[in-house]
Amino acid sequence: MTLRIWSKILNLKSIVEMNVTIEHIFCQYSDEATALYLRIINVILLSSDEEELRASMEKLRHTTNFDKYFIYGFGKHHIWVCQRKPSDRNKVFEYRVIMAQF
Repeated sequence: MTLRIWSKILNLKSIVEMNVTIEHIFCQYSDEATALYLRIINVILLSSDEEELRASMEKLRHTTNFDKYFIYGFGKHHIWVCQRKPSDRNKVFEYRVIMAQF
């Protein structure tokens, strides 16, 4: 089951669409992880372009315990987010929890 969230942001240069897909269930093993999960979704939806998204994700990573709970990366036209396992933070769950196309 996937949940699709769509955001259209008007930019002076163009209209940018961020299509967020919740690809897999989120494991709520701590309040901090849950709060970060919601912040990740907000960062993606409120970013006006890829450059802002990259900067905002990097800022989130450096101002929170992001690396304790998640990993992320970028493809040519998307960002993906995976959740770390609580039992071994060096491992991640098999499926991505969020994928967003821009």
